[in-house]
Amino acid sequence: MESEIIYGVIAIILALGLITVAVLKPSVQGPHDQLQVNGTAVIKEAPDQATIYVYVETRKETALLSQEEASKILAQVIQALKKEGISSDKIQTDSFTIYPEYYYPNDKEPTLLGYKTVYGLKVITSNIDQVGTILDSSIKAGANRINNIEFGLSDEKMEEAKIKVIKEAIKVAQVKANAMAEAGNLRIGKISQITESSYNIIPYNRALGADLKSSIVVPPEDVQISATVSVTYNI
Repeated sequence: MESEIIYGVIAIILALGLITVAVLKPSVQGPHDQLQVNGTAVIKEAPDQATIYVYVETRKETALLSQEEASKILAQVIQALKKEGISSDKIQTDSFTIYPEYYYPNDKEPTLLGYKTVYGLKVITSNIDQVGTILDSSIKAGANRINNIEFGLSDEKMEEAKIKVIKEAIKVAQVKANAMAEAGNLRIGKISQITESSYNIIPYNRALGADLKSSIVVPPEDVQISATVSVTYNI
């Protein structure tokens, strides 16, 4: 009789424990209650800014003569650019170097050819149609190398493009989430989190040859902008 009472008490305790567990079962959503997808979008925008890399190179018997000659030509180039309406803050120094140049014959000591000075300018314009004129004026003033021309976006247009491409990336993520939910027989709820995974802008670069001539025509190309977002949905 006593043992029956003990077993009865144990059964009651176990039953109460099961009830307690059922009541305290957590209702907070965990990772298994969410669906995370990535969306990537790529758009193209017409450039509204061009950066021209103009260089002056000279070689003389001494470093001083080389630098003086390069400085003289550089001043002429800057003056020509200002005549075209390019403001001083849009004409920036890109590089400056002076170094000796040698000729290396076979089985002989190297011979000093002279000292080379290289001045590089970065010229920025918001008038795309002015690129050809800037090149012509720079070359006529004495510039003897154009490294490249970069067609890009101004800060204002870049921000607009970023917002646009991120919106497109979120749309892509939405389509993917709907497709995955349909395949998995899930019901998508509200978005719980959106994270920007990456953002990239690729300006168009046009390299020019060493043989420069006036009346250069350089048609602009579109700028490519891409973005990837990570979107988490409640399900």
